[in-house]
Amino acid sequence: MTELKTALIGCGRIGFLLEQDPLRYKPCTHYGGARAAGLFVSHCCDINAERRELFAEKAGIPPENRFRDYRDLLRRVRPELVIIATWTGSHDAIAVEAARNGARMIVLEKPMASSLSRCRRIITECSDQGTAIIINHERRYDSRYRKVKELIGRGKIGEIKTVHASILTSGGGRPLHEEGGGPLLHDGTHLVDMLRYLFGEIIAVEGLFQRTGRRSGYEDRALAWLTTEHGVEVFLEAGGSRNYFVFELEISGTEGKIVIGNGYEKLHRSRPSRFYSGFRDIAEVPFPSYKKKNCFCDLYLEAKRALNGKGPIASSGSDGYQALEVIHAIYLSAHRNKKPITLPVDPRRINLQKIFDL
Repeated sequence: MTELKTALIGCGRIGFLLEQDPLRYKPCTHYGGARAAGLFVSHCCDINAERRELFAEKAGIPPENRFRDYRDLLRRVRPELVIIATWTGSHDAIAVEAARNGARMIVLEKPMASSLSRCRRIITECSDQGTAIIINHERRYDSRYRKVKELIGRGKIGEIKTVHASILTSGGGRPLHEEGGGPLLHDGTHLVDMLRYLFGEIIAVEGLFQRTGRRSGYEDRALAWLTTEHGVEVFLEAGGSRNYFVFELEISGTEGKIVIGNGYEKLHRSRPSRFYSGFRDIAEVPFPSYKKKNCFCDLYLEAKRALNGKGPIASSGSDGYQALEVIHAIYLSAHRNKKPITLPVDPRRINLQKIFDL
């Protein structure tokens, strides 16, 4: 594996730069995760020369293995493992080119693409070429969320009834059509993926979005009501012009609740009320222990196993497609005055340029 030709395309924040953040739990980038798993990046590509050279010097990549054009890299080198950490609108073109040039594995940054048709293009080409895909919805590899899934499966808080899902940020909608969406897409894709991971397929959505001080462009805030195949009702908020960042799931069952977010996890269980005779309330109890692992490292350990023909993939191309499908269905519902949308949805029904007056 140390001789595997591995290419990082996109040497920016999630590709490499966030490793310099002193507060983050390391590794926290594709480069850091691959290195921790024993997969060493041998080639790199970025259109920004300063960023490319900064990464290459840090990673010890010789000048002849540094590229500005991903096509040049992929056609000349034909790397077996290709990591794509570029902007959303470029994902499908790079992934298809990688598959056609012999990539055995692609690790693709979320969201998978800017449209459902582009997602399908990636999936079809990779299937035809025998190329495996991992989508970087990294919380699937987080031991805390895996523990929550286990607790739900064991009935620790009873039957799940409702979920409040929040991704609250200060950021508003991005102006470029190729970006594919606002906060619901760029941050909320992790939230939607976790909902599918924990509670099964989402079968229906109703949504709305809001913009502040403008009539066109992607949303500043999105709200949605989602129903899962098992009858769990989910209330979702993304964006919201907050002066802080929150990623949180509050999961309510018949016997208690779980709250999990960035840096915290809490378990509450039903008990006889201390305030009202004949009633019950809930109280926090110790959250069960778990072995702390790094999600980026585990993602690349999975990639390593898959390259050796072993084990399933926890975050597949299909998972990436279905997360985007839910988000686009919310956009479509909002455009149609909160009309309920049943999934799956025909991609031809969704025109983001029309929905957002782009």
